[in-house]
Amino acid sequence: MVANVEPAALRRLLELQQEDSAIKQLLHRRESLPEARELLEVNERLAELTSDLEIATKQFEEAGREQSRLEGEISLIDEKIGREEQRMFSGGVSNPKELSALQAEVESLKRKKGGIEDHLLEILVQKDQAFATLESIRDEHGITEARSKELSETVGRLTEDIEADLGVHRDQRDKIAPDIPPDLLTLYDKIREQKAGIGAAALVGGTCEGCHTQLPAKEVERLRAEGGLQRCDNCRRILVIA
Repeated sequence: MVANVEPAALRRLLELQQEDSAIKQLLHRRESLPEARELLEVNERLAELTSDLEIATKQFEEAGREQSRLEGEISLIDEKIGREEQRMFSGGVSNPKELSALQAEVESLKRKKGGIEDHLLEILVQKDQAFATLESIRDEHGITEARSKELSETVGRLTEDIEADLGVHRDQRDKIAPDIPPDLLTLYDKIREQKAGIGAAALVGGTCEGCHTQLPAKEVERLRAEGGLQRCDNCRRILVIA
């Protein structure tokens, strides 16, 4: 039970409420910064792009390795064709049957080379497409990464400012709290937890600023006459009569 409360303690309680309201607003602002929400979205996109970049890089490199492999096969076939044609035209082979076999081998090698070259052209097209995709992802990744860095710095700066303001209001709260009787402070904190952070409200012009209820004139007169601890009949917050 709260004993009789001096008007000065009630005024200090209202000042405490102002500090608590300021702290609550700052905490809400810190948790709901638009830049922080955007940073979260940007970082999610950045993670997607990083994954896409790894995949695109792998596809481009695989196409490059396949290109090198096919070009190596073509080079080996060219060397073999060159050797066989040299044998054919050097005069070292006079047997018609053997010459015919060499000609057939050369034709077979050329057909094989043609098939590999067709495949190589397909790979080159795939490689060009993979490179274009890779460059596009790289560009977007770079832009997104820069935006992430910019937002991170902004959020950090805004958070520091909020923390500084929180420190000021918390220090002020710590200075006010000792001036309030412990039992009154306990009641205030209990009401504040139940009433969206507002435990005490001023009664101005007959209106409770906690719930904005207009009290009858006779009720206001009674409250003024009684003094001490009074609570709004509607919202049950502690009333501080202005």
